[in-house]
Amino acid sequence: MSFERTGDVERGLRVIPRLGEVMPDEAGEEVRAVYERTRSHLRVPIVNFLFRSLANYPPYLSFAWDRVEPHLLTPRFEEAADALRSRSLVEPISDYTDWSSLGDLSQIRAFTDTIHYVLPKLLLVSSTFDEGLGSETGAADGPEEAGVRPGVAEGTTSVAPVGPNEADEETEGVFEEIREHHGHPDVASYYRGIARWPEFLKSAWERIGPLIGTPAYEERKRDLLEDARTSALDLPLPGRGEVIERDLGEEQVEELRAILAVFRFRLNPDTLLDVSLIKALLDGPEAARSSRFSFARQKP
Repeated sequence: MSFERTGDVERGLRVIPRLGEVMPDEAGEEVRAVYERTRSHLRVPIVNFLFRSLANYPPYLSFAWDRVEPHLLTPRFEEAADALRSRSLVEPISDYTDWSSLGDLSQIRAFTDTIHYVLPKLLLVSSTFDEGLGSETGAADGPEEAGVRPGVAEGTTSVAPVGPNEADEETEGVFEEIREHHGHPDVASYYRGIARWPEFLKSAWERIGPLIGTPAYEERKRDLLEDARTSALDLPLPGRGEVIERDLGEEQVEELRAILAVFRFRLNPDTLLDVSLIKALLDGPEAARSSRFSFARQKP
């Protein structure tokens, strides 16, 4: 497997800003319905950037989501996400810091835990969508019995992101560093959320920024991508031929493939690695290897 897909990623980095994203309050009926299902089946009160970008192609988003949704509340999917999370911490982390003076730690922890929970799932979903667009027909295995009922997990939370025109000069400088270090089309929603506490954002980034792109970081990222691919191939792939049957032409399919490459190979794994580091800074390395929201961990 190639971990580069350089051409697709570069194209996606151009396409994503050009198309923009469909925010929940701007979405049509079909997209709003999918957004609500992403919340209930990923068990978080957030509509991720991945879906807001794919919503520029409503027939694709609705079809692809229909294919994977029945699997998202199964033990197998939850355990696959747990396994990715458990291997996502780049070490060593910096020394303990007293964060209490840098922001509301109860809100920061709750939001960090929420994003830390959902990111491995997003990596699996983006990998599944992307693998499907590389094949003519997708796998169609039936789902296992669901492990939990749909609904947002108790204790997960959202934070209103700091918008492009809200950030002060110093915070915008941190955002620019994050974009440059990662080569992302925009700052991940997690960073825009914790920017509500700019001193915390600045201090956390000062500690994790030097790890971005190091051999240890890149090796861990490659491992996550390979593991995500293995798990994704066990899910029903929304195949290219089936997507074209939804009145999407080859040019649109190639745009989708480019968008998915950005999320699969850049945004989702990078942000998972970063958030795992921040979780470890807040609560220690062991806490960064699991999630209190996982229903697989809560099984009798």
